Amino acid sequence: MAAMTGDAATVTRPPELTVVVVLTYISAIASIVVGVLLILARYTVPESDATARTVVTIAGAVVVLIGFMIVSVASGIARGDRKARVLATVLIGLAALVSLVSLVLNPDDLWTQLIGVLINGGVIVVLWTGRVRRFFARTSV
Repeated sequence: MAAMTGDAATVTRPPELTVVVVLTYISAIASIVVGVLLILARYTVPESDATARTVVTIAGAVVVLIGFMIVSVASGIARGDRKARVLATVLIGLAALVSLVSLVLNPDDLWTQLIGVLINGGVIVVLWTGRVRRFFARTSV
């Protein structure tokens, strides 16, 4: 699927990759929102426990930073950056691992965590197979 534009050949992005990019952006926005909510949750911690407030604030800030990192990774994936695909695989794999650990620790939340694991696993599979794999093999970014 290469279209010629002048002297340079451009490679069109497969639709599966577009879905992965959209899911990655949604994941990033969700991380940023959850991080901000964690930062705001510090006000629900009793005044006497300053250490707990600090930990909650730092955790929220880290989650926000991870969300922004996921945004940059999604942008790289959309451009066909091979390093972004590897980094996305690592980040999404970690997210799937966290969902699995959460599932073991809190079996009451079975469906939410299971859906998270399946979506994350599906994104990783799509990133490394089929037309998406060929797309990254042809890009020179």
